[in-house]
Amino acid sequence: MKAIILAAGKGTRLRPLTYGIPKPLLPVHGKPMIDWVIRSILADSIDEIIVAVSGTSGNDMEERTLSHIHGINIDSYLKNMNYPCKVRTIPTPQRETAGDIRYILEEMNLHDGKMLVVYGDNLTQFDIKKMIDYHDRCREALGTSATVLLFEAPQNELHRFGIAKIKKSSGFDLVENFVEKPPLGQAPSNLANGGYYILELSDVFDLLPRESTKVENSVFPILAKNGKLAAFVTKLPYWIDISTIESYENANKMAHDGLIIPPPTNHKGENP
Repeated sequence: MKAIILAAGKGTRLRPLTYGIPKPLLPVHGKPMIDWVIRSILADSIDEIIVAVSGTSGNDMEERTLSHIHGINIDSYLKNMNYPCKVRTIPTPQRETAGDIRYILEEMNLHDGKMLVVYGDNLTQFDIKKMIDYHDRCREALGTSATVLLFEAPQNELHRFGIAKIKKSSGFDLVENFVEKPPLGQAPSNLANGGYYILELSDVFDLLPRESTKVENSVFPILAKNGKLAAFVTKLPYWIDISTIESYENANKMAHDGLIIPPPTNHKGENP
């Protein structure tokens, strides 16, 4: 099973930090963000991780150059790490989540199999093996095409997330309705997209558009309407979206205070 980490954002809201350091390499408690994310999904069933980095799209030469340098830096960092599975980068045209996933799948000539998709600016911890097992059992029982991780978000922050309303079917949770960033007071529930989902490529490949749009706006609503989107509802010890200077500083403070703990460094097949 392969995984894609979407880390192609330019990190404009984290500037001036990201003029010199690519967003995925910004350290949290001494470890680059991308390292936290990779270690959160290491499992025996994951044999390759593709990190989507910013390509050289656009007309602004300075931005194109900066994106190119950032991509090289991330690639160099990952090549010098000793992960228990293959980890490599692919530059993308930065067409939001759906467009970039479609681009990567076409570059790799992948049209079937399972794919774990992860957002590279979210820090959290949970049992990825349980999510994969739940996805498999739900697909076998109900023929679902994808599974999204959901967690309870604060009521006053629901407008920041994709929100799902769920229903029970044969003992499993299915997404009945999915709304990306609903207006204040109009969220169908308090269950938020955690930025981790598993796709069955044979079912969803043709649903992924080539143009710039989000999975949450294009694929999820269709799957939910057809009863094909499973919900893996879990409690998270923490969930941090590092997209601003304030959230980045808060993540480091929480890490230094011991409120969030980096995933373990050593895994099977990895040197101490």
